[in-house]
Amino acid sequence: MKKTHNVFLFSVLTALPMVSAHGETCLDVSGNITTTNVSEALQTGRIELTLSSDTDIVFNKNGIIVGKITDSPNYGSILLSHHIRFPFRHVLVTNDDNATIQGVRATEADGTPCSYFVHEISNQAKRTRGFFSKMTSHEILADGYISDCSFENQNYFELSGTLCVDRLPHRD
Repeated sequence: MKKTHNVFLFSVLTALPMVSAHGETCLDVSGNITTTNVSEALQTGRIELTLSSDTDIVFNKNGIIVGKITDSPNYGSILLSHHIRFPFRHVLVTNDDNATIQGVRATEADGTPCSYFVHEISNQAKRTRGFFSKMTSHEILADGYISDCSFENQNYFELSGTLCVDRLPHRD
């Protein structure tokens, strides 16, 4: 009989969202970002973001994103802030997101590099609202490319990582 209880308890526990030692619920991040370069330091576009537990999609929305380069402390390293807004007033503003250039993706006809593979890490929130107001921590990874080529003015990233909340907010 004891084995049955242990198996049942294990199956119930594995069906719950990941809970950290501090009582927060950590969700898996997936989605993508597509932006256009407005200037050398400003990008605007759209974000598709899904936050899920092992058993449920908790947040699945399309929104707008504005990225701004705030510093370039080293060659190949860029600091950015992002303002992300979803319907129903869900807002996440980040700062000191760290982007690292991973290599050249494309060149102009004359051989000048104009597009780069990039790995970016976001783990500092400056302001939150709506769903994100319950956020306790996040580590969102964005892997993709930036391009200011004459034939392509678009940036694209795939999202992964985790976002933790102290409790799951109601859904809208």
